[in-house]
Amino acid sequence: MYCKDLEDLIIKRHHHNHADELLILGGFIGVAPIERISKEKINTIVIYGCMQRATLNENYHKKYIQLSETYNNLEIYYKKNYNHSKIYCWLKNKNVVEILAGSANFSTSGLANDYQETLFDIQKEDHKETLNFIKEALQDSELCTDYKFIATEKVKLKVKNLNLDQIISRSPPAARLSLRSGNGTFHDSGINIGQKKLTGSNVHIDDCYVPLRPSLIDELPELFPNNGINIMVGSGYGRDKKKPKSNAEFLFDDGEVIAITFEQKGAKRGENHIYKAFRSFRPNSLLGKYLRKRMNIKSGKPFKESDFKKYGRDTIDLSLLGEGQYYADFSVNNKSN
Repeated sequence: MYCKDLEDLIIKRHHHNHADELLILGGFIGVAPIERISKEKINTIVIYGCMQRATLNENYHKKYIQLSETYNNLEIYYKKNYNHSKIYCWLKNKNVVEILAGSANFSTSGLANDYQETLFDIQKEDHKETLNFIKEALQDSELCTDYKFIATEKVKLKVKNLNLDQIISRSPPAARLSLRSGNGTFHDSGINIGQKKLTGSNVHIDDCYVPLRPSLIDELPELFPNNGINIMVGSGYGRDKKKPKSNAEFLFDDGEVIAITFEQKGAKRGENHIYKAFRSFRPNSLLGKYLRKRMNIKSGKPFKESDFKKYGRDTIDLSLLGEGQYYADFSVNNKSN
């Protein structure tokens, strides 16, 4: 049984079993691990088993096409009929050398959270049947580059205000998150936590995190991992163990993909605590650098009220698309009023 370091296990396995091809049938898939495997010297086929037209985000679709056209060792397929399997099959000269299966999707959330998902070896006597199962799934699939995307009509909902945040949709879960701290400013912690570097704190000057307010998590818990509960709090681990790896990926409106960790010890709910913030992971400064680049702010400079007014918005629209997959809109065309 495998239950930790699953992403490295999948990405690097061919170095040990000497396979020349990898077949992946995943319930859900994510951009970040696909980018990683594409840079390896192994031909890879990825099947998005739970792809449904009503939930397929156009920006993720475009990203999958871009990856397919960028890497000649990669093919991404959409399965026509729903399949929630998670199977990883390595071939050498078209013959099976190893197969793993279990609960881990080929996504950041599925592979990057130790002891939350598992994979098991498929016994040799079951290799042929498992390979045939994957081949049948492939026959029931369509290349993402051939798929004719049809945008589903968006249901207009009355935006519900929650102090600084707003609920945009409940299905799928989506909200407009303010980048301001709880008191409505930018100068203290949160988006400008990196500025504490100037007073001796051990943080990167561009580090930042986006605060998550209890009112939003209480009203729309399904938008967040574990319904907003930080399951690492109180587990007895040290600081590094409280956020061992990212638990989500954000695809931004401009195509940028950033690994994200929902983290920190927020308000108490029963015997647990909810999340208090999200930030980029490895490095923590990545989100701050990215936002500064889009807003034309120099590295190390603080975010100011005037900067957001000049840019045109001070919020991020966050939509949950699938397990650990989020679409983050920071475009001015979709700014808050």
